[in-house]
Amino acid sequence: MGKLTFKRQIIFGIVLILAGNMLAFVSHNGIFSNIVWIIYGLLFIINPVFPERYRYNEKKAKMGVRIAGTVCIIVGLISRFIV
Repeated sequence: MGKLTFKRQIIFGIVLILAGNMLAFVSHNGIFSNIVWIIYGLLFIINPVFPERYRYNEKKAKMGVRIAGTVCIIVGLISRFIV
């Protein structure tokens, strides 16, 4: 697969969320959608990648990406996905 860049991680996350939502619809169990949001957030916390144009201030860019990952985890924890 190669190096996990910002673009590849975003595309992987979109595919992951779509797969989780489809699994939730098929199984009539909304917990799958919540689990996928948590996994997606953890992906950005563990591997904080960002676009190249923010390379000049890498420390703030990584912090911003980790905050966005935390927001994704919070969405996964507090949302009620009803099928």
